[in-house]
Amino acid sequence: MIVVMLENTWYKALEELGSSMPQSSTLWLDYVSYAGEDGDTLHLTCDSVMVRTNFEKYCKSELERVMEELTGRRINLDINITTDEMIEGGDDDEAQEVETYHDNRASGRRSLLNPAYTFDNFIPCENTLFAYNAAKAIAMHPGVSYNPCLIYGGVGLGKTHLLESIGNYIEKEDPRKNVVYVTAETFTNDYIQSLTDKNTSQFRIKYRKADVLLVDDIHFFEKKISTQEELFHTFNDLYETNKQIVFTCDRPISELKGFTDRLKSRFSRGLNINLTAPDYETRVAILKRKCDDKGVRIYDSVLNYIAENIKTNVRDLEGSLTTLIAYSNLIGSKITLEVAQEQLKNIIAAPMAGEQDISIGSIVKEVSSYYNVEVSEIKGKKRTAIIKDARNTAIYLTRKITQYSTTEIGTYFDRDHSTITHSIDKVEKERKTNAELASALDALETSIRSKSR
Repeated sequence: MIVVMLENTWYKALEELGSSMPQSSTLWLDYVSYAGEDGDTLHLTCDSVMVRTNFEKYCKSELERVMEELTGRRINLDINITTDEMIEGGDDDEAQEVETYHDNRASGRRSLLNPAYTFDNFIPCENTLFAYNAAKAIAMHPGVSYNPCLIYGGVGLGKTHLLESIGNYIEKEDPRKNVVYVTAETFTNDYIQSLTDKNTSQFRIKYRKADVLLVDDIHFFEKKISTQEELFHTFNDLYETNKQIVFTCDRPISELKGFTDRLKSRFSRGLNINLTAPDYETRVAILKRKCDDKGVRIYDSVLNYIAENIKTNVRDLEGSLTTLIAYSNLIGSKITLEVAQEQLKNIIAAPMAGEQDISIGSIVKEVSSYYNVEVSEIKGKKRTAIIKDARNTAIYLTRKITQYSTTEIGTYFDRDHSTITHSIDKVEKERKTNAELASALDALETSIRSKSR
């Protein structure tokens, strides 16, 4: 009981501080995660010394105060660094890591571009040909046409591949051009670091001196108003000097929440391209290309089976192929159709009748009827117990029954990815110990499926 209570208290405290603390302080809350607890000690994780230092300086005492108010007892926050480069020494080691971190941030190294992402190994189809041709045109004549450009679509469809192909092509054809490729998270971290160092001029030099700025996953900027402000001015500076700007996002601009209107208008100013899932023929071609890259031969019947059943994205196709190759190498067995069917049975599952037609709206309507609350309340901001239960149930059932991603679910409910994930985990955890809840969830699922047929 304590584990659940403290974890929930952590999220409640974050919500309270998010609306009461200065933006310069709440920035650090985005980079700290709940990791577990031990009695009255709540364990948190982050990925750098810089984040830990500033979290402890600006946020820790306020969080502990709020959590004490919510629980009626003193809660200690213990934050640790969990990265591939764990710190094992003392203060000297920490100082060295911070110094290395600063040096890497300031260097703007071009090696951030993945050399494997080129136009030559991107296989276009009818659904992706527009994006492919536009990206090539941008690479051949940066800053001339299609500026700015936004490529949007679901995960694993090739947005990053096309974005980095632009950068790799330009660097190869004109090494004099300054190509800056970053994820939105890196851009945010760089900006935070510049505030910490009180040296925003270095940050602005790095980004505003770019000839080509490529920013991946701009949906990460949601609700990060200070970073959006800096991006807005960077955008204007580059656009007015005819420098090329290309962004990627997991959804159209119109569906972005927590963005300033003037920044959304900048994104909408140029070319917006929707990248959708590849067709069957392209899926087969992608699988064959992956086999060639990996130096393996697999029966056409197996590749056709994968392509027929995995229609989501390129990442899932490659994941299935990797699974089969690993099985073959470890077991010493040929990859036959029967082997593929057995090894991929948990990935390729025949959907129940009507599953593809189930909408989030129909699920929310069914849940609202069961809990006797309004649909608008489930989607709204009220946090009474009954409405929270209904909202969590609707989110959980949407993820379980449909193929919507947590990001897409978050867009519908106007919540961020972490909130959606927390709701799903919470219901799954409670279901294991609450027979009444488990029965209600099963009944709701049965009813939703039957009405969709």
